[in-house]
Amino acid sequence: MNSALYINVFSSVVSIVMGVLLIGGIVLPQIETMTRMIFGLVFLAYGIYRMLNVQAKLKSQRQQEEHARLKKAQDEIIRKLKDQK
Repeated sequence: MNSALYINVFSSVVSIVMGVLLIGGIVLPQIETMTRMIFGLVFLAYGIYRMLNVQAKLKSQRQQEEHARLKKAQDEIIRKLKDQK
């Protein structure tokens, strides 16, 4: 996994935790409840979005690696068949 994915995972976890803390009233309890809830939901939604984005990137990376592995195996089989002739 490259550093960009680590940064994305970290920022999504921080956003989710911040959203939960805001909704729970642990952080900034002096702010009006409705405003705190809205900010909490925004942070939570953003964190979930980032996490889903990370999962999509990881899935795409795995698919590309699998495609490259299959292509290499296919080329090897074709090379062996040509060598047999």
